[in-house]
Amino acid sequence: MQKDKVIALICALRDALSARDQLEVVQQTVSRLSALDLDGTQAEPLPPRTPSHFQSELKLTIDHIPDSLKAVADGLSQALPYLNWKVDTDSSDGYYEKGSDVGQSFREGNLVCRLVGPTNSFVFSEELFLSLFFLKSRTLYRDHVHQASEMYFNLSGPCGFRLGDQDWADYAGDSVIWNPPSRSHATRVYETPFLSAVSWVSDLDSVCRVIPRDDWQILEDQLRQT
Repeated sequence: MQKDKVIALICALRDALSARDQLEVVQQTVSRLSALDLDGTQAEPLPPRTPSHFQSELKLTIDHIPDSLKAVADGLSQALPYLNWKVDTDSSDGYYEKGSDVGQSFREGNLVCRLVGPTNSFVFSEELFLSLFFLKSRTLYRDHVHQASEMYFNLSGPCGFRLGDQDWADYAGDSVIWNPPSRSHATRVYETPFLSAVSWVSDLDSVCRVIPRDDWQILEDQLRQT
């Protein structure tokens, strides 16, 4: 049952992205997903795990996925009891450069579910990392960079992104963002919790480096007050 539901979710994400393939990073993600054996025989049985204090916001987020992504929302609802979520911290799995300060807002407000990847993922791949990335409402994910070419397929919204030196811009659910290698980016979440399918299509072993900005405290204070 677990394998079937999670594989069905991965296929729903693949099919949705296939219809939104204007960006090369999306094309690469779809191509690598299509090359995987998704009959479930190679799936790793990760134990279902969802921290209890996140459960209500996860369900709320699914309710905010737009109708244009109904198949993804349905797949996520059915797979939710079987997903393995973990908190991403500034020291977990070597994902961040040593000494990085991702901030208390992010440490207390994020979850990651690894669907495809080289380690600790439901389906093994050496060429693709695909995860579900969740942020609680009023969370700031501080500016950071990595060598990997990255796609955000935003399933809920609106949420704010600061891409490189550009000003903050809001993106709705059912939007796609490409983060080229080594371009800094940050995310801020408003009242609606944030959920995105995130892929890396290059340099899967790269680490994140936090890029200090002088407005983090102001932004975090503003989010808490809304």
